[in-house]
Formats: sequence, C-alpha cells, structure tokens
Amino acid sequence: MISNKIDTNDAGMRLDRYLKKLLPNAKASLIYKSIRKKNITVNGKKAKEEDVLALGDTVEIYFSDETLAKFSKAPKSVKGKFPAIVFESEDFIIMDKPVGVLSHGTGKAYERNMVDDMLAYLIHTKSYNPRAEKTFVPSICNRLDRNTSGLILGAKTAAGLRAANAWLRNREVEKYYMTIVEGELKEERKVENRLTKDGEKNRVVEGDDGKDAVGIYRPIKTTGDYTLVEAELITGRTHQIRQQLASIGHPVLGDRKYGRASRRFGELHHQLLHAYKLVFPETEDFPEVSGKVFTSEPKGKFQRIRESLHV
Repeated sequence: MISNKIDTNDAGMRLDRYLKKLLPNAKASLIYKSIRKKNITVNGKKAKEEDVLALGDTVEIYFSDETLAKFSKAPKSVKGKFPAIVFESEDFIIMDKPVGVLSHGTGKAYERNMVDDMLAYLIHTKSYNPRAEKTFVPSICNRLDRNTSGLILGAKTAAGLRAANAWLRNREVEKYYMTIVEGELKEERKVENRLTKDGEKNRVVEGDDGKDAVGIYRPIKTTGDYTLVEAELITGRTHQIRQQLASIGHPVLGDRKYGRASRRFGELHHQLLHAYKLVFPETEDFPEVSGKVFTSEPKGKFQRIRESLHV
C-alpha cells in the first residue's frame, strides 16, 4: 500500500488521469475496477474516476509492493549536456537550441535532444527531482526542426506547462524567426495557404485538405541577391516558413528540400533559420514573463554567412 499526498504539480488532475501517469504499466480496466472496489481511495473515502484532485488530498493505493513495482515506471536516467539558458524562473526556462540538436528524442538510438538537456540541467540544479515527483515531468512547449536553431520554451511546473500550452494554442505567444533568402524581397508579404504533410518524403505540400498556414515575412536588409528576413508565425505548421518563402520565389538559403543547394557556401548543408524572438502575453499569474520579450542572435554559420553577405 502507498499513500501519496497531492502537490501543486498534480492538483487539478482527474483521479484516473493521475493514476494512469503514476501506474503507466497498469491497464485502464484494472485502474477503474480498483477505484470501484475501494482498492484506491481519496482521503480514506470511496472516489470516482472523474473526481478532480485538490492540493493536499491523499490518494491511497492498496496494492502489494510487488504489484506496485510491476505497474510503476522507474525514474528516467537522463543523459544530456547543459543547455544555453536565456531565461529561467520558477515556472519556465527558455533555452537556445543549436543547429543539429533534436527537440525531442526519437525513442530509437539515443541522440542528444533539448528535453534531455533540460532535464539534466534541472536535476543538477535540484529544480526537478524525478524520484520525488509522482507524475509530472518538465517539458518543452515548442518544437524546432533539427537544423533550425533558436529559442525553445520549457515548463518546469505543471502550472507553467498548462499556461504555456494554452498561450501557444491560442496564439498568444508571438514567435519570430530570422532567415536569409535568395533574391530581393522588397516589401512585407503575408502568405496564407493550406499545408499537408507527405510523410514518406518528410515535406509539406499545398492542398485543399491541408491545415491553414499563415505567416508574415518582412525584409530587414537586402543586397538585391539576398535578403535578411523576419518571419512572424501566425500558425506553426511543419516546415511552414521554408515552404511559404519558396512558394513566393524566395527560398531559404541552404534549404535543399524546398530550395536548392548553393555552391557559393560550401560549408552550408542546412537551411539558415533561427527562432530569434518570443513575445509573451500580459498575465497576472506569471509576472516574471508577463509582456516580456526574449531574443537570441543567430550564431555559427548563420552569422558568418550573414556578415559575408552584408545583410
């Protein structure tokens, strides 16, 4: 038997959802049956699966130690490098992702990814203890392609994760990218189309059955042959910026999937795309980020090529 007191990261969760996270190897039918038979109770009383847990509630699970061990998931051992941190508060962490690093692990052979980097850092700084947390794991909230660099928002608490996911879903966090495109983009362009993903080719194509995609593209500086562009994402579809800029005749420099390889820049084997700015909404619940703007300048190849092109 175990008795778990509900903390801030688990408060507000339905009992069945809490149990499924706590006992991921148990079948849902067993969890529901155990609730009905009072093998699982809340504050010593019979509960219902849809009951919402409150801060300070106690969940009692009357399973043997062997059964609990069988249904529980061992704390994850994390390997990763510490990320470059742009901002950190009690609820949030904003990191600067380098080119070549995944946002999430693939579940296959291990590759460095921002989730593991973040968890390794939070465990090291004692901001997160996987053995003490019952169900919550810090998570990143936005995803960047492997070869896109820039700002990634992570949530350190359940409250922060719920808020960030809601802001992103409701398009309340403004996301801006910086890129260099071929040709002269003379004026701001708003591009609206519908994109669908071709899984076999790992690219997106326009189609009536696709999802709405909206982006605004503003020239910052141009040489005539190349233009430094600010891209504002109104929606956040896969490969959206790359596809939309190519569709108006200005493919992203280095983008072989939607543009073409450039012999001029022999060192460039990926698109020049950098998530350089996040703008947060006004919020009373999280004053540390309310109305704040966070930025990151592109580095490495992006910066070297930018300087060589004088954009």
